[in-house]
Amino acid sequence: MRKSFLLIYFFSFLCSANNIQINNVAVGGQNLALKYTLVQFDISWENSWRTSTYESNWDAAWVFVKYRKKWDTQWFHAYLHNSGHNAPSGCTITPGLVNTSAAFDSINNPAVGVFIYRSSNGIGNISFNGVQLRWNYGVNGLADYDSVEVCVYAIEMVYIPQGSFFVGDNDIFNSSTSSGRFRRGDVDLPFEITSEAAISIGNTSSTQLWGTSTSGTNTIGGSGTLAASFPKGYGAFYIMKYELSQYMYKEFLNKLTRTQQANRSPVTIVGNYHCGGGGGCATIQNRNGIRLMSDPGGTLPRVFGNDFNGNNTEGEAGDGLHIACNWVSADDIRAFADWSGLRPYTELEYEKVCRGPLMVVSNERPWATTNQTFATGIVNPGQDNEIASPSSANLVYNNHASVQGPLRCGNFARASSNREEAGAAYYGALDMVGNLIECIASVGVTAHRSFQGNIHGNGVLNTSGNTDITVWPSSFGLRGGSWSTTASLPHTSDRNFASFEITGNTKYNYASIRLARTQP
Repeated sequence: MRKSFLLIYFFSFLCSANNIQINNVAVGGQNLALKYTLVQFDISWENSWRTSTYESNWDAAWVFVKYRKKWDTQWFHAYLHNSGHNAPSGCTITPGLVNTSAAFDSINNPAVGVFIYRSSNGIGNISFNGVQLRWNYGVNGLADYDSVEVCVYAIEMVYIPQGSFFVGDNDIFNSSTSSGRFRRGDVDLPFEITSEAAISIGNTSSTQLWGTSTSGTNTIGGSGTLAASFPKGYGAFYIMKYELSQYMYKEFLNKLTRTQQANRSPVTIVGNYHCGGGGGCATIQNRNGIRLMSDPGGTLPRVFGNDFNGNNTEGEAGDGLHIACNWVSADDIRAFADWSGLRPYTELEYEKVCRGPLMVVSNERPWATTNQTFATGIVNPGQDNEIASPSSANLVYNNHASVQGPLRCGNFARASSNREEAGAAYYGALDMVGNLIECIASVGVTAHRSFQGNIHGNGVLNTSGNTDITVWPSSFGLRGGSWSTTASLPHTSDRNFASFEITGNTKYNYASIRLARTQP
């Protein structure tokens, strides 16, 4: 008896701030000759935009597909075609290849996901029904009549257009507070990034990039060259709108093998929470509510859930699904990037995201002013509508005793918020300072300077749950600060910890996952 494609659907969203959802998934339109089928779904999110003035950008959903054979326990990444997708009216679909510098190849350089976004200017809630993605199931090694389960994921992204911008700011004139900021190589002025060409690192010429020193620490490293492959922020790219949520990291864990899970979370005792300790922690540490819910034993994967309220029922409204995910390592960041088809990003891209093309402001925050109000408490903790108090707060910083961990992704943004009130960067990304620290490829780490930003994750991890991509940094510098960072550091151009590397599989309660993708 022949078996047809069978769908069991799990919908995913990154963060409740814009309530991205995927519904009504179906598989059909199978082409036996060309070995493809169509994955169909509806997608919607709130507070979407596209504009051709001012920022000249848009928000988008990065959508990718995981599948497994019916009755199997191992999940795989679905390889998509570079064409043949069907976009509803008002919608644009752009495939994302593994290597954006090479031609599409269904086997060696497939599309590992697509960007879905508005095809014309507009603002407000958006819904696209009947999106269809062409899945080359034959390339994935499936037979024509295999029964499969399919899971479709969506991550909110922000498009950063091509263009020149400055790194460093006017505070570089003040050597006592300049925090290692970028400057021109010959004088204390901000440095302009005008292309993706290689940049000389030194302190003798106006065309060189250099940095100030802080307390005797040289955060720029030694003289040398920043390779042309190092993403400098001039070229167009996408970045995650928010730091990764605990819901999405839980979903990631549940799509891994048992061996892979052991490296991506230390939790091995049922009922314990994800943290930095072996076996996990008996109680929530620094607001991470990811919990080991059950363990079938043997070689079967463990089952993780979000259980912030601690009642042993996962995924409820009060379970902290949308709190930014901490307790992650450098290896976790690289693994999730590979698994999702994205890539790490650089500290030059960080300043482009925050400042855009505007002129620098001394000591500016990502919202282009020096005004800031720290969160000192939490209203509706763990709920979908969790927000900081006071209501005027626009960043989580300074180790306030009543916070002691990250808050819900994008919680400062309200329907009526302006950029400063929302704590928003120039192009619309949120929480670029505070909450959790941004883990970036650093100009000041010599090994990072050869980072190749055209290579993205292929959706496949090795048997240990680690990435096998060798052109990405094996460690990360830090920008933007976190909930535990002192109050003096939430500046767009601050580089105090840019060359302070986190490496290996040590989990940090202040580290986040935010990723990017070179514009396909």
